Amino acid sequence: MSTPEVAAPLYLQILLVALGGAIGCLCRFGVQHIGWFDENPYYYTVAINISGCFIIGVLGALLGFWGAKQIWYVFLFTGCLGGYTTYSAFTLDAMLLIQRHLYWRAVYYITVTLVGGIGGCALGYFGLDKLLRVCSQA
Repeated sequence: MSTPEVAAPLYLQILLVALGGAIGCLCRFGVQHIGWFDENPYYYTVAINISGCFIIGVLGALLGFWGAKQIWYVFLFTGCLGGYTTYSAFTLDAMLLIQRHLYWRAVYYITVTLVGGIGGCALGYFGLDKLLRVCSQA
């Protein structure tokens, strides 16, 4: 019988969310300034959201496999990935495309972001989960 996990003190959770958020925001800033795309902000928003979904899938598989404490989820998911991913930017970008009557571009943007995000998360989670299971049996 396992003992229930004791929650970390609230002050520690707040500190870790703030630290993780700062790390995530700096990573997002870095991606936005790497110069892979032209000045079109939509490409960066899609890249950040899909990579964030992939990363949360990978981390979800790893933390579950390792039986990580809840504080790691708070730091990595709420903090780091909360600061990194850009759902609010995604919704604003989609609304602006619609406002500019670029309907097909808006549909494409929304579809690529949603399908790519779910696909990235599934690939990261199920792919790594399978790999971890195979490696742990070796």
